[in-house]
Amino acid sequence: MTKGWKKIDSPSDLERCVATMLNKILVNKDPLIHAGRFASLANSWVACRRLSLDTLEIQQVKEEMAELRKLVEERKHGAILSMDERKE
Repeated sequence: MTKGWKKIDSPSDLERCVATMLNKILVNKDPLIHAGRFASLANSWVACRRLSLDTLEIQQVKEEMAELRKLVEERKHGAILSMDERKE
């Protein structure tokens, strides 16, 4: 991979890249020169964070749906255990 280039495959990859750029602005001798760029990058970072959280929530919903589907199948084919009984 070319030096200085970062591969972005997920929202968390983008979040890390944006954080790196924000940090470079902050360590600059005069960060106020880049205030507009900083604000734009900060908004991008927040959007990446929200997307990451949304992705986690979607994954949790998928797992819950799979559990419910399994329960429905068990009910169709015989006895079903309650959620509390399954955890024991």
